[in-house]
Amino acid sequence: MLDVLSHPDDFLLAQKCLEAEPLAIRQLQEAYRTPLLNYLKHAGAALEEARMLIDELWADCLTDRPPRKPRLATYSGNSPLQAWLKAVILNNLLQKKRAEGRTRKVIIDNLPRESGSAVEDPVATAPCEQRDTTEPPLLEIMREAIEAAFRECDPEDFLLLQLAHTNSLRGRELAQLFSCSESKISRSLENARTKISAATMRHVKARDPWLVLQWEDFVELCRVATSACFGVE
Repeated sequence: MLDVLSHPDDFLLAQKCLEAEPLAIRQLQEAYRTPLLNYLKHAGAALEEARMLIDELWADCLTDRPPRKPRLATYSGNSPLQAWLKAVILNNLLQKKRAEGRTRKVIIDNLPRESGSAVEDPVATAPCEQRDTTEPPLLEIMREAIEAAFRECDPEDFLLLQLAHTNSLRGRELAQLFSCSESKISRSLENARTKISAATMRHVKARDPWLVLQWEDFVELCRVATSACFGVE
């Protein structure tokens, strides 16, 4: 089985941790605590907040809470374990921030105020904050951002990206279809990708203004994040 996995060593470590092997658990925590701490801080978490989330992550990953399996049992070995842990903990951070935002909004809404005055909190009043959804917040924000970016996409750019990435057409084939040179197709593709990435990150920022993600982070999350990561079957 390990031979067919993309990351067999990471999968083996996860299995040893699930079997409660002390050395494996220590290896997991020592290898990933600092990278996860830095990741959360760069994403917008306070230091103590990041430390608390990491401690909660270890418990969530290793503790059996019937009927829910330990979170680490959902790791398939088909992505780097560090990238998988980043997706899980970023989703936890989003859940925490949004819960705090809802609580803050309830408090603000119940504050006494003079007639015609308004008290506004940029976190509590972030767009779409009141949505009732069972979708993990990380998947929600990724889906919404991608959908919004492609809605804004120029039709020709959309077609070009579709043919290049979904249909796997090469530069020469695209150049023939669009009656232009390969160099022009290359520039057009790069321009289309740049516009898509900028629009995607703009919508991420609009949805959760405190969140700091780079396009490279977003792409990595797209490769790793699934409903199973977050205990949603």
